[in-house]
Amino acid sequence: MIRNSLILVASFGLLAGCAGATSSTQSPDAGNVKYDVGQPGTAGSGATNPDATSPDATSPDAGAPNVAKGRDSTTTKAVGVTPKAVKKIPATKPPKPAPAPVDPKAKPIRKGRVVDPTGVLAEAFTIDAAATKLPDLSTLAPASLFIAPTIDGTAATPLAGAPSTLKAPVALRFTGSLNVTVADEYRLCTNSSDGSQLLIEDTLVVDNDGVHAEAKEVCELVNLEPGEYKLEVRSFHVTGPVLITASWAAGKDGTPAAIPGSNLFKPEGADARVKAKK
Repeated sequence: MIRNSLILVASFGLLAGCAGATSSTQSPDAGNVKYDVGQPGTAGSGATNPDATSPDATSPDAGAPNVAKGRDSTTTKAVGVTPKAVKKIPATKPPKPAPAPVDPKAKPIRKGRVVDPTGVLAEAFTIDAAATKLPDLSTLAPASLFIAPTIDGTAATPLAGAPSTLKAPVALRFTGSLNVTVADEYRLCTNSSDGSQLLIEDTLVVDNDGVHAEAKEVCELVNLEPGEYKLEVRSFHVTGPVLITASWAAGKDGTPAAIPGSNLFKPEGADARVKAKK
């Protein structure tokens, strides 16, 4: 009887041990503890814990300071308005020398008629009264030519040298050279009843084109060194009096005045062309 009891106790012990072993191996929590709660710095924790990864790997928070710094450097970059560039046009010839002073006691030497070299050659072209901008003058033949001592035709003072037949609708082209003796930043302007343009060495400096209800002035700055510059002024006039003035001023704050005749020189052969046209 006692023997049978011992056998039953032993059997129950074996069954309890087997049940404990089975519970330990089949528990879903078993074996995950050391991976879920790994020690910092260990290979296991570093491989699976995203919070312990390198700042340059997968953690968005770790890389945020560098990204923020980049955004700050971009948004704080100074943004300004680029100032308008001032044209600088080189001269193709040295400046003409100032005329020698005249001795009032000296007797004049007569060697034929002396032609004044100053002024500009003016060409007049017949245009359509419906024109709204400067025509291509290279495609037109001039109806008349004359020498203008200056380019200064106002309502009070008509354009000097122009024939009495000069009336709108008409286009004009003045050619010659501008003599600059002092290096400076010059304001060059045109004031015209309709469109006009001013070119230096074939470079458009002043663009005052279009039909104007009244005379309009446009000025531009240009850097000029001492020299003789090729000059061309164009204008067109569809109605009213022919008003065109080419002016300049030294310095950006100067008050423009008509370019003096002493600074304007006719192109070679201008007088012969005018004579041949008459």
